Amino acid sequence: MIWGAMNNASTAMMATSWDMGSISQNISNVNTTGYKRKETLFKTVMSESKAGPSTHSGKLNIFGVKTADRYHIEQQGTITGSNWNTDLAINGRGFLLVAPPSTTTTGTTVSSNAPTSASVDDPASVLYTRDGSFHFVAGPNQEKYFTTAGGNYVLGWMADDTGTIDEAGGLTPVYTLPETTMEGRETTEASVFANIPRDATLSARNFNSTSTFTDPLGASQTLTLNWSRVDATTWTVTPSVPAAVGAVSSAAMTVTMDSNGNITAPATFAAEPVTINWDDAAYGAATADSATTVNLSSSKPSIPMQKIYLEVFDSNFNSHTVTLGFERSGINTWYMHVLPGSNATTGANPTPIDVTFNEDGKMVTGSPASLALSWTSGTEVGTATVALDMDGMTQYDGDLHIDNIATDGYGSGTLISSGFNERGEMYGQFTNGKTRALFKLPIAQFVAENNLEPISGNLFRRSREAGDITVSSVENAVGAPRFSPSSLEASNVDIGQEFTKMIVTQKAYTTNATVFKTADEMTTVARDLKA
Repeated sequence: MIWGAMNNASTAMMATSWDMGSISQNISNVNTTGYKRKETLFKTVMSESKAGPSTHSGKLNIFGVKTADRYHIEQQGTITGSNWNTDLAINGRGFLLVAPPSTTTTGTTVSSNAPTSASVDDPASVLYTRDGSFHFVAGPNQEKYFTTAGGNYVLGWMADDTGTIDEAGGLTPVYTLPETTMEGRETTEASVFANIPRDATLSARNFNSTSTFTDPLGASQTLTLNWSRVDATTWTVTPSVPAAVGAVSSAAMTVTMDSNGNITAPATFAAEPVTINWDDAAYGAATADSATTVNLSSSKPSIPMQKIYLEVFDSNFNSHTVTLGFERSGINTWYMHVLPGSNATTGANPTPIDVTFNEDGKMVTGSPASLALSWTSGTEVGTATVALDMDGMTQYDGDLHIDNIATDGYGSGTLISSGFNERGEMYGQFTNGKTRALFKLPIAQFVAENNLEPISGNLFRRSREAGDITVSSVENAVGAPRFSPSSLEASNVDIGQEFTKMIVTQKAYTTNATVFKTADEMTTVARDLKA
């Protein structure tokens, strides 16, 4: 019996010392990213069995203790934000996949390189981690590889040049290249969300302009042009002179202007002839009728517009500016003029588009519109068509206010930075202001992930006890885990709990040491007994 006491006390002292080792390991890793707490459990083990009536079996069984470790791998650590857009945390079940570097030996020199392939079927080629504080290693061709602190390469699915990812493809090390480019895209669609003021200045239906000319007596006289609006592009221009001078015998002119304000008819608009029948009383009956000329372009009316500017890209991905000029033609009615920018657009919709709003300020006609554009620089001369959606436009009181202009075109770009999103996609930010997926990180899940084998470097190795592995995108993973960009998962160690356990463990060790010492003293007494 005394032997059992000594054996039990000694195994308990060894068990509690092992437990203290687990506690110290947890405390030392309280600030380790993605660290999972280790817990030492105790179980009974038979140390001595004696015959006796005190048990159902007729024996007295004495049990000592031994340890069994359990890792709280499934327990979530706190997600905390970081200042790095390349940091990534997993909120929920799952692991990032990494691969050890491959090594090559040249003479006596051993070098490490990115692995050329990795398969989850080979436990030695793929490891698992919750630590998303990535580091970078330069490759032989200017690649910047994403690695763990221990130099293991982060694995993912590579995207093609359009950002499309084949999740059924093989896993490769994740990297960026500084010369990565993004091809531009020709603009084919645009949407405008804006408000044009209900009380904007109405365009004039009638307009008078004047010019001067010299009469037969050498005096300066005034010629008046009365412009009368017929429709969006047509005006009737009637010339007149003071009655004391005479009368204009020329007929009224029909003048056509395009959306750019250019007169397209008559062809002689810069020097349009006007015949004057001079007054007999002022100039004499013998004075013959004579003609003067007028420049219609310099005397045309100005058209007030509310202007919205679109950036449009041609087939060579060069940028052009197209202006949408809204002219208020009446109550709730507008003409939308498509005006060329200063950098190459011509022939842009010579006929304005009629736009109508209802009393609630919503557009009822005019959308969608088709913009016919012609380029004269930046690409070969040609035409392009842009489908314009204006359903988001309103006509309320106030000023012109542009909420958003969206187009599907953009110029070419070069990679300037990278980061992760909630889908685990490593995206590239390009100089054209656009982003594109470059890689996508999968997530690995196990049937019993608490049974993974922890190894150095904040890593886990697959074990038979962990069960089958499933590798998928985070969207298809079990339990709806999510990636948290620019974040890290803290250790799941509770420092207060560990200190409490440390006190209990210390007391248990001391108590068992006392038991051992007492049993030893009892054996000494027994040894010294004399017959």
